[in-house]
Amino acid sequence: MNKPATHVRRALLRRLATAIGLALAMAASAQAEQTFSFDRTPGKLPKTVVPLHYTIELTPDIAGLALPGVETVDIEVREATAQLTLNAVNTTFAEVTIDDGAQRAEVATDAAAQTATLTFARPLAAGRHKLRIAFTAQINKFGTGLFSVDYPTRTGIKRMISSKLEPADARRIFPCWDEPSFKASFALTVVIPRNLLAVGNMPVTSEEPVTGDLKKVAFAPTPKMSSYLFVLTVGELERVTADAGGVTVGVVTTEGKSGQGRFALDSAVKLLGYYNDYFGVKYPLPKLDLIAVPGGFGGAMENWGGITFFESRLLFDPATSAQTARRGIFAIIAHEMAHMWFGDLVTMAWWDNLWLNEGYASWMATKASEQFYPQWQGWLNGYGAKQFAMALDARRTSHPVQQPIADHSEAVTAFDAITYNKGQALIRMLETYLGESAFRDGIRKYMAAHAYSNATTADLWQALESSGGKTITGIAASFTEQDGVPLVVAEAACDGVAQRLTLR
Repeated sequence: MNKPATHVRRALLRRLATAIGLALAMAASAQAEQTFSFDRTPGKLPKTVVPLHYTIELTPDIAGLALPGVETVDIEVREATAQLTLNAVNTTFAEVTIDDGAQRAEVATDAAAQTATLTFARPLAAGRHKLRIAFTAQINKFGTGLFSVDYPTRTGIKRMISSKLEPADARRIFPCWDEPSFKASFALTVVIPRNLLAVGNMPVTSEEPVTGDLKKVAFAPTPKMSSYLFVLTVGELERVTADAGGVTVGVVTTEGKSGQGRFALDSAVKLLGYYNDYFGVKYPLPKLDLIAVPGGFGGAMENWGGITFFESRLLFDPATSAQTARRGIFAIIAHEMAHMWFGDLVTMAWWDNLWLNEGYASWMATKASEQFYPQWQGWLNGYGAKQFAMALDARRTSHPVQQPIADHSEAVTAFDAITYNKGQALIRMLETYLGESAFRDGIRKYMAAHAYSNATTADLWQALESSGGKTITGIAASFTEQDGVPLVVAEAACDGVAQRLTLR
């Protein structure tokens, strides 16, 4: 399309967005939610006790699929209580004590609720305490929690382990407060065979031999983050790296495949610089690994500092891969790296706001594709995804972008085209309505205000309104809090030399 035609089209789109926005601002009946408050956030766990820091040591039995561990959790008791309730699944508790053995807890588990209640003989006073739990969890044969992957090599079948925790499966690895608003820092140590490589959220700080052929690998503590972003991958792996403005970016693969990670590595380096500038908050971790897992789960998972990918979604072999595969690889890397900000640095308060993670990551991935590969025509080709979401949204079984989520089992169902595709289309519309510069400034305010914490959709609308000088809440709430989309009929008519566009 030539330039004059493009300018006319953009002007019409801006006028259309403005007209729709003004109409909806006056007519919207939906009421927006409140801004983030920890105490008001939905969830199943009591908020009388919150975790501050986990120190975790795991000794995975990769052959036997057992996962013994010991953790010490620094907790804040907000009001005196004799009971602590946290999440755990398929976990055997050996011993639970508080404050260096001052008291021992009785443990009662609830398999249906996926919780463990720890009861002490004397109430814990308000203030800080240290909770120590010795336990044994399981390594699964399915792609949830910490799971095993058996994969073929030239020398036979080999096994590695990796993790997939969204939305609520950190509780399958270690007992924890496994809800997004219970953010804490994590310091992980693993004991593994000496010939294996371990990858976590943060860089390795030390490796030392222990008995037999084992070694103890310690990782630096993470910043405050939600438990579902924890990652651990262990296996016969290799890693190639590059520097991106002081951040070590790596691609981790099984042995012999690191050469196929070159396109992914180059893409990640470019994207990191672009996102640092766009979000106005630099990526805060010292490293970012893209980890290729040859089975166990599909797609990818945005673990902070260690994104896992199903192998075929990340690796590119120039000798055998179609050139068009680059588009899909770039798109999924761009999506997951956008989560390092939308989702990891700033996390939705509860799963009813999942679209804050997924809709924005989808939008940002297309925006990045337009930046680096305009010849791919990402927005134009993305209209199919929008139409698919609108087709689903026309059904009686549809749901709002923001839908009530009662618990972890309902959270799983929220990962659908309404959350991803409709969410992305809404963001694209709002960006057009505010203008790219004002919209970006609002995103930067949002990131700065809620870094290392949580947010609701209302927090985002507030940031966009303060930067754009236009009403957002009344407009956007009508799109996020009810299903369907408004029907706007456009009619064009010529009046002499002028063309008039009527919207109703």
